[in-house]
Amino acid sequence: MNGGGVDPFAAPKSPSWASIAVGRAAFPGDLDLRPISRWPTQLAEATVSAVMAAPWPKPESIPDAIDEPKTTIIVVTLDNFVFNRLCLESLLASTVGASCEILVVDNGSTDGTVKYLHHLSNWFSHVQVLINDRNMGFAASNNRALSQARGNNLVLLNNDTVLPSGWLPRLTGYLDDPQIGLVGPVTNRAGNEAQIETSYRTIAEFNSTAEDRAHAYRSHSFDIRVATMFCTAIRREAFAQVGLLDERFEIGLFEDDDYSMRMRAAGYCVVCAEDVLVHHFGQASIGKLAAAGRYGELFHANRRRWEEKWNASWEPYSLRQSNDYLELAERVRAAVTQVVPPGSTVAVVSKGDESLLHLGDCIAWHFPRNDDGNYSGFYPADSRDAIEQLERARRAGASYLIIPHTSLWWLEHYAEFASHLVRNYIAVLNQPGTCLIYSLATHEQLAVKGAGVSAGVSDRGTGNDQRT
Repeated sequence: MNGGGVDPFAAPKSPSWASIAVGRAAFPGDLDLRPISRWPTQLAEATVSAVMAAPWPKPESIPDAIDEPKTTIIVVTLDNFVFNRLCLESLLASTVGASCEILVVDNGSTDGTVKYLHHLSNWFSHVQVLINDRNMGFAASNNRALSQARGNNLVLLNNDTVLPSGWLPRLTGYLDDPQIGLVGPVTNRAGNEAQIETSYRTIAEFNSTAEDRAHAYRSHSFDIRVATMFCTAIRREAFAQVGLLDERFEIGLFEDDDYSMRMRAAGYCVVCAEDVLVHHFGQASIGKLAAAGRYGELFHANRRRWEEKWNASWEPYSLRQSNDYLELAERVRAAVTQVVPPGSTVAVVSKGDESLLHLGDCIAWHFPRNDDGNYSGFYPADSRDAIEQLERARRAGASYLIIPHTSLWWLEHYAEFASHLVRNYIAVLNQPGTCLIYSLATHEQLAVKGAGVSAGVSDRGTGNDQRT
């Protein structure tokens, strides 16, 4: 898929800073960025086809090369060809004319990515490709590139991102403040306060949203606990003091928590730039570990490493709460009041959000949760894991399961888990746009008690049977 038969290795080496026929112009404006599934993230077939059918990028003109780049941008790749193209071609298009070098570290791709990367490095002299023969992990791969980076600003960028025009000078501009050592953008998917509510669907709508946000929040930032490394800019002086990423975290997870802690310990601020929006698909690579059942093992191992290193208990991230989200939480509380008896213990698919556990007279648990009762910090590896965790919660005393509207994707992603719920339990409330509530009493238990769920619902005064 080399875009019209161009031999990637025959392209002449050209200077770096050419304008290119890629990015927003290369991909149709109606290109749908919405995933059709997660863990791992997958895109619609029409999206994949449109991206892969686009010609591979080449420069349109040959300006002078720059010997001392202001910024080094590092991207680590491992298969996921379609995501690599979206990331790198939007990166090339959005940095036309910028004083930057791009270092791509590949961890043993076998899907055509390496040939594509060599094409880029042959046509664009500011793109350099570093090849590992196996997956060295996130920290080690970035460290290889960081060790030879020449820029005063250092940007770590995930390969499952899409970049809008103007993002780089806005993001690195925050590093002009000598007190700031680490800065990240806002995004549609991060799992912490950097995540904002978005409604765009297409690449054109994303670019428009990013432009509007750049004007509305110009030069606004806030302190953030962790600058997650899907996109992070590091001040060179701070990097010289703090050093490389800690490779004890192996494949990935917790290295960004660790680096933010180290940055603050060195006396620098860690901030989030409100005026820079970067699209992040999320779970494109790490989600494959979940599909293989390895994510939970890695998460817990690296969490232990982080806690041992810092002699502290790791706490799940917090999400910023929009008005829509606050209204959802209030509707969930009202729904629980309708159908769940006071004093009941309920398990809530909460993503670690404490606000979803404020359920009046009910005892609310995070789901999934650890043995200590805290949110586990990650989703189940697969349906089997989800079922095991549900049954563990039920045996521990949970009598209801609440799935808020924002987590209904579980029922599609964990199809066997959804079937398990339908076979064994009764949905006592299905309120579109709010939540789905299951009673975890088995059919046999309900028969023994002689109390059907529909009667229980009417006793709570809902006025109708809303079972699914």
